[in-house]
Amino acid sequence: MRTEADKPMKTHHKTDKSDKMRFEAQIELPQFERHRRSWATLKWFEDTPKTEEAFYLRFQDLPDEDGTFLKSFYNISEDWDLFKMICKFWNIRISSGKNTEYRTQNADF
Repeated sequence: MRTEADKPMKTHHKTDKSDKMRFEAQIELPQFERHRRSWATLKWFEDTPKTEEAFYLRFQDLPDEDGTFLKSFYNISEDWDLFKMICKFWNIRISSGKNTEYRTQNADF
């Protein structure tokens, strides 16, 4: 029989307070509401012409709050991975491993 002392210790990760506050409200949403919001955010791309270029331009206009929510909901950490997931959802073919041409053109230097 395992005792409390036999359980492995959990490592607590330091979380920046602003990160915690940003995700706290999302965690408290009921699961149904989170699914509904995910669908509504993905549906935002519905009338976008079905090309990689058009989706990338639309993705650039995605409000930060919605992008953060989708990354949290789908457990994605990078914007590029979120873009690929959205394209896959809408059956948009991505021409390269990374969209270097568009990323370079739209980079904030």
